[in-house]
Amino acid sequence: MSDASSKAKLKDTLRTMHEQWSGVKLQWRDAASDAIERDAIESADDPVRIAILALEQIGDAIARARHDCGAHEC
Repeated sequence: MSDASSKAKLKDTLRTMHEQWSGVKLQWRDAASDAIERDAIESADDPVRIAILALEQIGDAIARARHDCGAHEC
């Protein structure tokens, strides 16, 4: 799986999780659902966004290395 497809899959999975959770919240509102939202749903956002940023940086580093080594073998 390429960096671009991994990044797209992460973004899509995060979006899908939020969409599905929004549907669940329409029918389930209590202390347990609040805890799941806080501890699982909301807490997933930052690590996933950091992973997406890391994939972008890795992709950039690979592209630079390919460019630098493109004319000759490194």
